[in-house]
Amino acid sequence: MKLSLIAVVLLCTAATYGNDTLTMQELYQKANAAYAAQSYQEAYPLLEALNDQAPENPEINFLMGRCALELKLYDEAIAAFDRVLIINPNHNRSRLELARLYSEIGQYELANTELDTVLSGQLPSNVRETVLTFKSNLDKRLSRSTFNGVLFFGGGYDSNANNDIGNKEFLIPSFNLWINGNEKISDTSVFAMTVLNYGYDFGDRGGWSVDNSLVGYAKSNFKESKNNLSLFSYSLSPTWSVSGYRLRLPLTYDRVYIDNKGYTYNLSSAVNGTYTIDTISQIEGGYTYKRGYYDDDKGLDVSSHSIYTSYKKAFGEDPIVVSVNGSYTINNELFSDRSDVSSRGYSYGAEIFKAFSNQIRTSLAYTYSSTSYEDKDILFENRRHDTRENYEVRLSKQLQNDLSVNAIVGYIQNHSNQAPYTYDKITAQLSAVLSF
Repeated sequence: MKLSLIAVVLLCTAATYGNDTLTMQELYQKANAAYAAQSYQEAYPLLEALNDQAPENPEINFLMGRCALELKLYDEAIAAFDRVLIINPNHNRSRLELARLYSEIGQYELANTELDTVLSGQLPSNVRETVLTFKSNLDKRLSRSTFNGVLFFGGGYDSNANNDIGNKEFLIPSFNLWINGNEKISDTSVFAMTVLNYGYDFGDRGGWSVDNSLVGYAKSNFKESKNNLSLFSYSLSPTWSVSGYRLRLPLTYDRVYIDNKGYTYNLSSAVNGTYTIDTISQIEGGYTYKRGYYDDDKGLDVSSHSIYTSYKKAFGEDPIVVSVNGSYTINNELFSDRSDVSSRGYSYGAEIFKAFSNQIRTSLAYTYSSTSYEDKDILFENRRHDTRENYEVRLSKQLQNDLSVNAIVGYIQNHSNQAPYTYDKITAQLSAVLSF
């Protein structure tokens, strides 16, 4: 946005900024260059200095409001936009920015009021369409009940579909016997997943609400059909939220089929908490209890307890989001003396995420996990211990508001003190995501 010629002429007086004496025009040019480069942290104090000299200039106040909004200085942004509207009540861009601001801080009624004022006037058809879309999204937020869904479909590649050790010998210590491992088999697959979400808010967009989620997933392999997988999951989650805090109490049922046969089902309950520290950081943690039932082998039935925590923060004006996480899990066997059920394990990981202006998002993720089994294995004469490292690169492109494409490439390396469980693999996945 540029100042009018008359405004520039009127502002060509001297002003002091820091240790430098600049004309108002020079100060504006410096502020406008920083604003155009999206360096809002640099532009904002320059605009403050300009505003001290010309407090009733609507153009300077508007730019101040824009910078303050980008910097999440909400009170300062509201004050700047209000000054613009006192001078020019028909300044629609200020009202639209106020609507965006109120939406960000959860004041949806105030946001709707600003949009209604804008829509009451004459607007170009493309602007009116954009404002109506914004208002429609706000109306959904104002509704006590919400419904949305996501459809994923795509294909994948796995360089070691059966997690085999490969064509190499390993020793069975109890028999002093050397055995050849199975060859690695690569496979490709197609998959589809649907997620349906329904929520109802008992309060005024705060307090208690309930969320329901239904998930269906199916994957079909071209070679190893015995690994074909289907999953159905339903979750009911009473939720309490207020002032940056969110507490969820999900109850979940999962049913898993492998090669079109019932394999296992799980019942779980959890307590999950989220706290938004400020506009750029968030912490989350929780506890989950799960009971697993297996169709053909009750010896695998398990009860588990797990805790987890994560922390996420955005850095910079054009932010890079960094998250770290950790968990600890205890699995207890119920009906057998198998050596591969009862275990203790932990994991930790990190992810770096970056969104670009061309609707491309990318992330790098790393996870390390360690699992120690409690019972001694007779064949290998030891207690099994596995470690696993997982590396992933993710890339997504937003094609339109409700459609995106995603690509994921990963590398997994599993080490074990029992040779058959040492393996590595490369995985890849390409999918389209349709939201509604």
